[in-house]
Amino acid sequence: MIRPHIKVILTAVLLLCMSAALRAEDTYAVIIGISNYSDKNILPRPHAEDDAKALFDVLANKDYRGVPADHAKLLLGSDDADRHAQIATKENIIKSLQWLGENAKQDDLVFLSFIGEAGTLTDEGEKICYFATDSTVKNRAKDSVLATDIGTELDKLKSRHCCVFLDVNFKGFTPEKGKAPEPSYGDHAFSEFLGAEPKNQKEDQPKEESAANGRVLFIASVGKQPSPDLDKHGLFAEVIVKGLMGAADVADKDDDKEVRNGYEPDGLVTIDKLSRYFGKQVGELVREKFKGQDDKRPDPAVLGGAGTHFVLTYNPPARAEALKREEKFDALVKDKKLDEKYSDEGKKLLDRMPKLKAQQSLRKEYEQLVDGKITAAEFEQNRDKILTSMKLRRTDALVFGQKILAAASKLKENYVKTLEEGELVNWAVKGMYRRLEEKIPDDIQNQLAKTKDMKEVDLLNLIVDARINLGDREDLGNHKDIDIALMRMTSHLDPYTTYFDREAAEAMNREVNGNFRGVGIKIRKDPETDMLKVITPLRVAPAYKAKIMAGDIITRVTNFVDEEGKKLPKPETISTKGLKLNDAVEKILGVPDTQVKLTVQREGVDKPLDFTLTREEINVESVFGFKRNEDDSWDYMLDPKSKIGFIHLTSFQRNSDADMKKVVEKLTDAGMKGLVLDLRNDPGGLLPTAIKISDLFIDDGLIVSIRQRPPIPEERHRGHSAGSYLDFPMVCLVNGNSASGSEIVAACLQDHKRAVIIGERSFGKGSVQTIAPFDGGALKMTIATFWRPNGKNLNKSATTGKDDEEWGVRPDAGFEVKLSREEQEALLDHQMDLDVIPRRDRTEKNPKPEFKDRQLDKALEYLRDQIKTARNNPDKNK
Repeated sequence: MIRPHIKVILTAVLLLCMSAALRAEDTYAVIIGISNYSDKNILPRPHAEDDAKALFDVLANKDYRGVPADHAKLLLGSDDADRHAQIATKENIIKSLQWLGENAKQDDLVFLSFIGEAGTLTDEGEKICYFATDSTVKNRAKDSVLATDIGTELDKLKSRHCCVFLDVNFKGFTPEKGKAPEPSYGDHAFSEFLGAEPKNQKEDQPKEESAANGRVLFIASVGKQPSPDLDKHGLFAEVIVKGLMGAADVADKDDDKEVRNGYEPDGLVTIDKLSRYFGKQVGELVREKFKGQDDKRPDPAVLGGAGTHFVLTYNPPARAEALKREEKFDALVKDKKLDEKYSDEGKKLLDRMPKLKAQQSLRKEYEQLVDGKITAAEFEQNRDKILTSMKLRRTDALVFGQKILAAASKLKENYVKTLEEGELVNWAVKGMYRRLEEKIPDDIQNQLAKTKDMKEVDLLNLIVDARINLGDREDLGNHKDIDIALMRMTSHLDPYTTYFDREAAEAMNREVNGNFRGVGIKIRKDPETDMLKVITPLRVAPAYKAKIMAGDIITRVTNFVDEEGKKLPKPETISTKGLKLNDAVEKILGVPDTQVKLTVQREGVDKPLDFTLTREEINVESVFGFKRNEDDSWDYMLDPKSKIGFIHLTSFQRNSDADMKKVVEKLTDAGMKGLVLDLRNDPGGLLPTAIKISDLFIDDGLIVSIRQRPPIPEERHRGHSAGSYLDFPMVCLVNGNSASGSEIVAACLQDHKRAVIIGERSFGKGSVQTIAPFDGGALKMTIATFWRPNGKNLNKSATTGKDDEEWGVRPDAGFEVKLSREEQEALLDHQMDLDVIPRRDRTEKNPKPEFKDRQLDKALEYLRDQIKTARNNPDKNK
């Protein structure tokens, strides 16, 4: 069992100071853990109650938090008189949540934890429920704690500092029939804990902010696998409890260049520190304890809204040191050895490690002062130098302001709805301060209230003043100030309008254009080794030709040139262990005709393999067949006997229409009698490509109408009979992830009665975006809506989203084939697996079961019937 231990002995004075700092009387905790259930169809959780007790003990311990006995409730599946535990019945759980709502005030800290089992109420995986001791599988709709029950009670919670620890298996029961379904979390996952989507949300509220302010959720696993158990505790509780006992503070050193955590522990375990510790430690423990056991690999997450940076517990040794210094500092001020004007600043910096480097330097000066290493005069001199270094030149702020105004002007000129520059500037300034969690000065706040009526010169001065006030700081350097301001500006518009920073813009361009400069491999982080794993080489690319294979582990990357292609003084070799995926991609991509060496560990091969590859311009496939041939090319003839072709389009890239035309020509030459066009899980892409692909399969007539902001006239794109393929029946497969370009094609084929639509209703994205390069990044703006040939718009966001409303593309009557949650995930996995070029040198040890595709089966049934009918009635089709 995890037990709190004191690492140092504290004096009586320090204990009193720490008790005051903890504000334990303002903390509330409800901890729930259930190991065994009366209904044996609910799976046991052997360590759940021990985990709950360990968490409860840490929070009750005065050295870590000191939650008073009358402010804490422990609910278990069995008795525990020593801790005054209650039995975790549904009634007691609901009452405990009600108690939180009635007692916890706005500034109080609230802990809530549930460790046990959960499930769903329907076979579709909808409506989450949490099992109490008296719950039953058969009557879980009535006797379990529903997610809506929790949400109803937590909606009454006034606290802005709420931390939830959730460790459940969402398939933690054996249903009456079949197996427990995968949960369907929906658009607002875990809103029962994070807070419901704000009602009557204003248009100018940022679209990414949906979690309730000040709530955060640590969840053991949101994936298919629950969090595993260790010898005495669950892995989740092992990490969380140790982190709360101070390990998160001790481990939170500045060993990551991307995270400025400070130069020493400050004694505070904050949400941020625990989140970083949790993310690293879970992966390390899984790699250490469960190597090669994929069924023991959870998918942990930390979810939360704005303002979740509050203190949870304390790290006693470091906190004792901080309190000593604060006491000495107070004595300096009291004895007038230091000017009282430094009092608030000094206490704030000595109490908590600041995130900015300059402020950390200032904290060091205060520490040196109270430690007697420098005099007050030396301190003041050093402080002045640091403050001077934090000032931003007005010329730099002016450049920033001009960029923000230029972006606002571009949005105003092109956006599908009328916009005002003053409102866009308002959003940018407020959003930047909100993102940095800085208070807006009163004078700037007053100006922000008048932006709608300001002239451009006044708006520029406002932006400049707002930027100068924030100073010269690393979290706004290297273009980050512009990136943040524009991301926040666009976040108030529709879901598809956004700003991409340089790195994201480059990735987007690679995806849209369907090409990139590299060696032609798809990679991901390997959770087993924390290195890079090859998903697949791309056919005929350098990596493929060199015989790099799927499953290879890239252990090192050696570069001979820099990112501009210039030769390095000496080769640069980087280990991929712990390397972020984006950083790894940047190291492997590069200028064509330059070389990079990949060191690979391959299963079944004792020694590492070195591959020196020459980078090329790589074209990415988007037109897939139904399986790969022996030479790894695609086989597009799904049914050779009936001559039915199959094309899966993964996205609408720049060359997709030309590639598809080649495939259709090849199939036609092979005598194709019917075609399945699979657009399932295709998110769309380029509008011209969607129009050209539609035109391949219709005679003439309207394909799509594009409506921009008046007075710009409507664009009507029509088909041309020349070059169209009209002599065979078609099926178009769509589902809820078929969007944008997919919907243009499907709607066109449906309205022209060229293809039968089979599957499930499409996503419902009826808008058009343009991508405008901007200062190294890119502005993606909604500039129009598109309308199908029958004159209807597809946009779901223009409706309330109900099933009986007009949006998206519906399957034709009698051809809707709904897949379960498991089938949807199996389809996506199947499509991803098809992309992988398999190893031909071995047989797969644990081959996946064959995927049963009911939607494709329906398509084949229809086409075979059409082909048979045409064969029996040849004159009818002339």
